[in-house]
Amino acid sequence: MIPMAMSSSGSNLDDRIFGHGPAFRFRATAWVVAVLTSLMACTVTSAQTANSATTLQPPGTVAPTPSPAPVQPPPGAAPTLQPPTTAAPQPLTTPQTLSQLGQPDAFTGINDGFATDSAALGATRESFSAAPTAIGDFFGGGLSAFGGVQRVNNSYILSGNLLSGGPGQANAILGFDLPPNLRPPDDLFTTGLGIDASGDGNPDTFALAEPLPTSDAPTSPGAGFLFDSSTGQAVFVGNGGGTAAANGIFTDGQQWFVSYDYIAPVTPDGVNGRGGLIPVPGPGVATRRIKIGENYSPVVRDRCTFNYSFFNDAYAGLGDISRYTLGMERILVDGLLSVEARLPLAGTYASNQDLLRGQQSDFEIGNTALILKSILLSTENLVWAAGMGVALPTADDSRLQRGGRNLLVVHNESVNLLPFSSVFYRVNDDFCVQSLIQVDVAANGNPIYGDLTGRSLPKLGEFTDSTLIALDVAATQTLYRSCGGCRHRRRGLSLQEVLLNTELHYTGTAQESDFVSSNGLTYTNLSRNFNILNATMGLHLVLSNNLVVTPAMSVPLRDGLDEQFDYEAIVQVNYLR
Repeated sequence: MIPMAMSSSGSNLDDRIFGHGPAFRFRATAWVVAVLTSLMACTVTSAQTANSATTLQPPGTVAPTPSPAPVQPPPGAAPTLQPPTTAAPQPLTTPQTLSQLGQPDAFTGINDGFATDSAALGATRESFSAAPTAIGDFFGGGLSAFGGVQRVNNSYILSGNLLSGGPGQANAILGFDLPPNLRPPDDLFTTGLGIDASGDGNPDTFALAEPLPTSDAPTSPGAGFLFDSSTGQAVFVGNGGGTAAANGIFTDGQQWFVSYDYIAPVTPDGVNGRGGLIPVPGPGVATRRIKIGENYSPVVRDRCTFNYSFFNDAYAGLGDISRYTLGMERILVDGLLSVEARLPLAGTYASNQDLLRGQQSDFEIGNTALILKSILLSTENLVWAAGMGVALPTADDSRLQRGGRNLLVVHNESVNLLPFSSVFYRVNDDFCVQSLIQVDVAANGNPIYGDLTGRSLPKLGEFTDSTLIALDVAATQTLYRSCGGCRHRRRGLSLQEVLLNTELHYTGTAQESDFVSSNGLTYTNLSRNFNILNATMGLHLVLSNNLVVTPAMSVPLRDGLDEQFDYEAIVQVNYLR
């Protein structure tokens, strides 16, 4: 492998990334020696003529004496060393460079914008290859499930009027009328044979027929609601009121407890209480949850980033999704502290879905992340960093509708805290590893409002997302370096280095996801518990000291709902200041 080159931006890897280690102190000492040697040489050569040329003498030879008298150094200058012979004092020869002293020429051409050869760890404080980024893998979450059967109950205490049959007969038909209590009644009617619910041997409970649209009694409260015949009944309560069946024989004009329900499933397979769940948009599908390990390095640096991810055949029938993430990292304290902002955007499952229009897609803005990162420990080969990210609710609220009428509204109000810690270790000039562990915990929940009747939506509850734990491991190997054997790295845009990244990423829930259930309706995550394991491989193409382009591919290693996509095609761009 060609030795890694040292940049000439005026600092080396030790200076800003790995701290002032032994290599830095050795180079600094060499620099001081070179400066003192140069000053001494200038003192000697000032006594020579302008046209005289000093040549480097072979070892063991004595240079001719230019004058009978030895040259005296100026006051305060270091004394000229004299050989242990009787010969006249000799002037110093041409001063040696750091290369001739056996040290890397790391300080020449400081401002020329090139990199010079070095056997030491080869990257500058601005160099991407000094601490390359991990690529990442995460889909971003945001898909929820909504279902159940909403039930609307109607119940009254009404007078029962015999329309056919006699008092206490099982085949009697009774009619009921809501105010203004018309006679004959025309709102609700019994059907079928009566049964004995009180146990006294007399029929006292009858099934109730569905009210007709012309009835004064409430009919279907909205589209999709069906009459639940299993709940429609009239119960004889006598003159005592209440809801329990009374003993005795009913007669005309006595009181009955009349009750019936209309039910509406969220989906057709929810009829008769089965309540099927369907995928619905949570705030920011593919852009809700933030994974810091994407395009991440423990080193603090000034950079602008762009990430593109194409998710092929995302889970739960979402199809193909394209996500774009714009980012910027800025150093706050040189070599110690930085802040980064990320804004995800996606062509994805729309935040507004209508059950009558099929699945809709839209371009969505996700939740914005702010990430504060600090270097806790820095040595010649090691960096330990930690920090805190905050995901802010900038994505749209999500809505499920039927014919333009809201059935479900999820307000995006949750703020997520993202504490993390990461370690970077350079094994040698051409190989390094890094790892990151992150927790994603919701500081508060999202209010959930839902109703299938078309009326104003009552609050069903507050949904708190599950806590996630992420662990990422990445290894980077240098495959190619265009300038390993030359003195200067070329200016301009050209392929200068190729670095291979191989990565393994785990993301899992710390506990089962929350759910909200009220009035027969349930809202939860589509997958309440998951353990995602993905593998990523990509190439960092270093095109200049400032520009790095990274194509990559990520594939899931598990199936079921842990397989959130068939594959993820990735392109990342880093522009470093």
